Amino acid sequence: MMTAIVHESFILPRLPPELERKIFEQAAHSSFQRIPTLMLTSWRVKIWLEPILYRVVIDPELVDEYEDYAYLPNHTLLQKLRTRPPSSVGLFVRHILWELSARNSNDLLVALALCAHVTDLFILGNPDLMILPAINGLQNLSHLAIHVQSLYPSGSSIDFTSHLFRRLTHLELLCCDFRSFPDALVGLGAAPNLTHVSFNAIRDAAAVHEQIHKHTNLRCIVFFEVGPAKHLPSTADDRFVAVRQTRYITDWLRGVTRGNDYWWLVERFIDAKRAGKVERSRYMIRDDDASWQS
Repeated sequence: MMTAIVHESFILPRLPPELERKIFEQAAHSSFQRIPTLMLTSWRVKIWLEPILYRVVIDPELVDEYEDYAYLPNHTLLQKLRTRPPSSVGLFVRHILWELSARNSNDLLVALALCAHVTDLFILGNPDLMILPAINGLQNLSHLAIHVQSLYPSGSSIDFTSHLFRRLTHLELLCCDFRSFPDALVGLGAAPNLTHVSFNAIRDAAAVHEQIHKHTNLRCIVFFEVGPAKHLPSTADDRFVAVRQTRYITDWLRGVTRGNDYWWLVERFIDAKRAGKVERSRYMIRDDDASWQS
């Protein structure tokens, strides 16, 4: 009887499951490369850690080699999607940053079709309109960064009433040259949940701000690399923040793995201004500098 009791106590977990899970998850985050080995420990550990393994997808060539963030290379994702049941991989993918090229645009369509639970999508390059139906299929998408001209055909405005914008809370528009289509943003207020919007590579921030500042649902209005002062919005709108980006890939990875990207920083800057901890006239910050908080 004593032998049976000793044997049973040996094979059962000695820690509460919730504590054991926390230990394994911390080990996985501290050494991402170790996750496949840790998953061999038991089925319960595999269930805990597999979502971490597939959560963030990016082209490893975009990542500085000294960066230590947990991510899955995009080519590895495609390989697994083609060799394993999609539900065993695509179910766990939440964040994708994809650089388009002539050879991989169809790969992105495959990834989006099989990773239906993506919440954060960042597309580098100018996708053709074929990508929009695939993005529309992402029912949980809340964060999108995309080339602005992908969202509307030449000479028209963006349709913010479309299905694409129903769940979006954060929108980053890339390559924002609105000189030819100044009314592209006229319907922005129709996006029901949009609270954060940013514009990258824009020439006249003042003109854009004038068009969208009336939308009170917006909590953050961000411009990157703004030009001369005559093209700046009025600093009376404390939602307006100009951000100097240093390494935007690093910022994205930091956001999806640790939660403190430029959006996080901008929110705290706005709160600090409203609390009187930052001069009301200040509007510019760096994405790697929070010294104004001290």
